[in-house]
This record gives sequence, structure tokens and C-alpha cells, in this order.
Amino acid sequence: MQRSTPGRPARPVRPARTPRPARAARPARRPTSRWAPRAGSPQRRTAALVVVLVLVAGVFTGRLVQLQVTDAGPLAERALGQRLAKDPLPALRGSITDRDGAVLAQDVERRDIEANPELFKGPSKRHPTLRTAADAAALLSPVLGVPEAELTALLTPRTHADGTPVLWTKLASGVTPAVRRQVQALAIPGLSSTRTDLRTYPAGTTAGNLVGYVSTDGAALAGIERSQDEVLRGTDGYRVYEKGAKGQKIPLADSLDVPAVDGRDVRLTIDADLQFYAQRAATAQAAATSAAWVSVVAMTKDGQVLALAESGSIDPADPGATPEAQRHNRSLEDVFEPGSTGKVITAAAAIEQGLATPETQLVVPDRMVLPGGREVIRDSHDHAPQKLTFAGVLAESSNVGTVMVGRQLTLQQRYDYLRAFGLGQKQLGLPGETRGLLDTPDTWDDDVRTPYVVLFGQGYAVNALQAAQVYATIANGGVRVPPRIIAGTTDASGAFVATPAPTGTRIVSPTTAAQVTSMLEGVVSSEGTGMNAAVPGFRVAGKTGTAQDLQASRKTGTAQYTASFIGMAPAEDPQIVVAVIVQHPDLAHHYGGVAAAPVFSDVMSYALAQQGIAPSGQPPSLVPLTWR
Repeated sequence: MQRSTPGRPARPVRPARTPRPARAARPARRPTSRWAPRAGSPQRRTAALVVVLVLVAGVFTGRLVQLQVTDAGPLAERALGQRLAKDPLPALRGSITDRDGAVLAQDVERRDIEANPELFKGPSKRHPTLRTAADAAALLSPVLGVPEAELTALLTPRTHADGTPVLWTKLASGVTPAVRRQVQALAIPGLSSTRTDLRTYPAGTTAGNLVGYVSTDGAALAGIERSQDEVLRGTDGYRVYEKGAKGQKIPLADSLDVPAVDGRDVRLTIDADLQFYAQRAATAQAAATSAAWVSVVAMTKDGQVLALAESGSIDPADPGATPEAQRHNRSLEDVFEPGSTGKVITAAAAIEQGLATPETQLVVPDRMVLPGGREVIRDSHDHAPQKLTFAGVLAESSNVGTVMVGRQLTLQQRYDYLRAFGLGQKQLGLPGETRGLLDTPDTWDDDVRTPYVVLFGQGYAVNALQAAQVYATIANGGVRVPPRIIAGTTDASGAFVATPAPTGTRIVSPTTAAQVTSMLEGVVSSEGTGMNAAVPGFRVAGKTGTAQDLQASRKTGTAQYTASFIGMAPAEDPQIVVAVIVQHPDLAHHYGGVAAAPVFSDVMSYALAQQGIAPSGQPPSLVPLTWR
């Protein structure tokens, strides 16, 4: 229906709209926080997981590459190092022998017997041959000489404080190769042995202070052992092998052996038999005279030391049994004023310089006042003036007569002859050896006495070897050959290589040496001070010495002396020189002719017989000792 308004056209009427069906009511939306998690996308989670897996795989792959490529070498070396064991192969120390090959020191093979307690749990299916600790101990005890209970305890499996098992234990130390073979014959699994060489000294105390000794770990500490250590010690080797978890050697695995190079042998000029005899004589005389010590030196005229003996020698196998103060070599380390034995230097110098002859006639009083009037030199006893030849002065051992001749020498000449005969110098270069005490002439001016007393063996100090080699120079026709004690060594092949003989130095002429020797024969005659040094069947030339030890005398409050005798035989062609030094004997034996001369006679008699030297054929033609 249309409406119309008058005057206007009528508007069409719109059809009515069909109402839309009502929408279902939506549930009310819950208010949310902007921080609440939103549900993730599965695709994103999968992608993230893949990335993580790829990264992890990359890390493992990189590490694998590093281990197998980059670090393969170092890691393999480290692993090998953990499996490797290195056992030492000790070198044998060279032997020390006397001139004829008698052994004075040598290494002998010894073994330490060891066991792995983990292998003493008894037999099992896998190891049917294993034994229990008690069973093994019962077998080993009589062989090793170790109580069965002690071995059982050592073999019983046990652990360290940290809980790890004890894999090795020592059952016995230093067993001989024969004992080791007996242990091997038992065929007990779990046993092994390690070589540990032992230094032995078959001669015992003979030449002990000369040979020296080594420590328990083989370090050279004294004597020849120390001075010749570079020759004797050798070079240790080693064995490298792969070991298992329990320390056992892996069969057929790689191994390396570097063999040891044994030390070389050293041969001495010493005669072991003469050394033993001289040492025994020295010890007996020290006891008989209550002396602090006695030294006996024997040598050839060309400087080869045959014996360097003294009382109270140590046993090198047990040096600790000897007090430390007595372990040194007194023949080389202790010094003393030689006394009248030093007069032979003055006699040789005066004759060589043309200042006197053996026949020179002197009127000798018993004392002499030195320039300045404050010092007096005396003979050993009071006497009226004596008409003595220079030979008689030596035979009577007159200090005054010696100074009467020797004062014609200049101070420099006196010093030069002392040095030329080897005083103030080391002779052998052994540990502890002293060069003695010998001041230069410029220091003598401070003491008016010294320039004169050096003429008769005072004012300077020597050791026993230095004193002996003065007489060896006279015995050798006036040529001084430096003493030596090393005859030679072996080379790498074991062949003996002799030490080159040292070059001699002429000190006095053969004529002078012969005249001095003749004068020294008079000392041993019935008119001289050394008659107790005579050797039946042989002509002997030598000199007594008696010197007061002022320092020791002041220290003890009683007179202390050094008594000595040094000589050579046979006098017509001297071959052997023997020096005997008796330090601080009791006053009943303080003269050299009493304390030292009898020991000289004993040792020289033995040495001449042992060396096969023929007796003297002609009696001596002695220079008169007095004149009218």
C-alpha cells in the first residue's frame, strides 16, 4: 500500500526485511594478561630441536675429529706413557787391584727378591698354579732365610691407605745369584728379582784408608774410590717395556734395552802383601809405644808406592765402625816436622854447592848462639866439643854441626832445595792430601830462628810420603821422580793400559847422591844413631829423626815427639825406600832410633825378601866419622 500526499507523488513502499536468525551467544571472553604463555607452534618446536641436535652432533663430531686427528699423537703417547715402565740397568763399578791383580775392591752381583701379593690368593680356574701366601712362604723361607711368618705377612694381599691394592713388596735384599736361581727353581708365580750390585772389599782393612769407600747408593766418598771415580763408576743403562694394570710385563709388546757400560778397572802400584805386613807392624808398634799413630811408607826409587800403611786402618765395607776422625789417610793428610831426617837435604845441598864434603872436619860444640844473642840451638844431649867429619855430624845427628855447614847456603838456596826435593807440594792428588807447610824465605826474617832450624828439619812440616820421597831421590842417583800410586787402568775392551811414567828431575849429581848415601850408611853403623835399623845381610843407608811437637806439647802440658827413621837398601844399589813415622810415643820410646828404627828393619827385611832382591855382596867403605 502506498501513501500519498496531496500534491506529491506517492513514494514506493520498501518491502519489509526478513529478520536474520539470531546468532548463538558467544561465551564471554576471559580477560587475559599479556604475560601469559601462548600455545607454541609444533613446526617451530621441531625446527628448534633439529638445530639443537645438529649443534650437539657437530660438537661430538668436532671432538671426535680432535681426538682422532689433531690430538691422536699426543694422546697415544700419553696412553703409552701410562703403560710404560722403566727399570734401571746398573753398571758394574770397576775393580781396584794391587800391582799383581789382587782384588782390593770390586762389585758383585746381588738381587732383591720381590713379589706381587695380588697373585697369592690361591689357585683358581683361570690361574690353577697360583699359591696362597702361606704355601709360598713355606717354600721360600728356607731359601731366603726369612722367617715363614714374616714372608706370609708380606705375601698376603692388602691395600694402601687409599684403598688401592699393594702390587709389589720386597721379600729379601742383596741375595746372591745362587739364591736367586734357587728361588727361580721353585717356579712360584708372582715373584721377580731386581739386580742391585754390592761393593765388596776382599782385602778387608788392608789398604782401607788408601782404597777408600762408597756410600750405600754407590757415591764415592774417599780414597782411590773418589779420586778415580770417573774411571770406576761406568754408565747405567735402562730397560723400557709395556706393563699391564697389575704391573706385569706385557708379552710381545715393544721394549727397549739400553745396556749399561761397566766401569773400568784401576790397578795400583801397591803390593797387597807388603801393605798388609807394614800395616800390621805399624799397628803393633802403636800399641807398644802408646803412640797416637804410626805410618809406614814403602816405595821404589823411581817413585812407585808399594805400601802406604798406618795403624788403625778402616774396613771399607763398614767405615761407620771407625770414628770419623780416624777414617782419613794419615800418611798423606797429617803433617809433622821431620826433624833430623830432614838433614839429608842440607847435606846434599852443601855437597852439591861445593861447601863441604863427607870428610870435612868440624869441631862441634853442643850448642850455638844465633845472631842477636837471644836464640840458642842445642844438640840432643850435652857434650864436650867433638871432632867430627861432616859424615860424623850426620851419624851423630848433631844439630849444631849441621848448622855450621848449612849456614853457608843462602836463604834462597835453603828454600830452593827444600822445594826441589818435593816439599810444600802435593804428590799423589788424593782426597785430603796436604802439601805440607813451607814458608817462603821472605817470611823467615820475622823469626831469627827459622832460617837455621830449617837446616835440621824444623820450621816446616811434611807428610810421611813427602819425607820418604826425599830419600827416594837420593836412592835414584839424585833424580827426583814424582811418587805415583796408579799403575794403570783398563780400556773399553778390558785391556790394561799402563800409566806413563812421570819425567824425573835431577836435583843433585850422581856423585853427590852417592856421597850422601855413604854418609847415611854411617848412621846405621855401630857408631851411629840408627844401628837398630840394620837388616842382616844387607847394607842399609838411613837417618833417624826426633822432633818435638811444640804445639801438642803446649796443648797436653807434656813433651810430645815425632820419632822417625827413613832409609834405603841395599845401599850399594838402592831399590826400596821405607819411612817409619811414630807420632807422640811415650817418653821411653821418643827417639827415632828406638821407636821407628826397629819397625824399619822389620818391614825392610820383609820387602827385600818379597821383592827377591839379592843380599849385599861387599861390606861398606865408610867415611871416618871423627878426626884427630
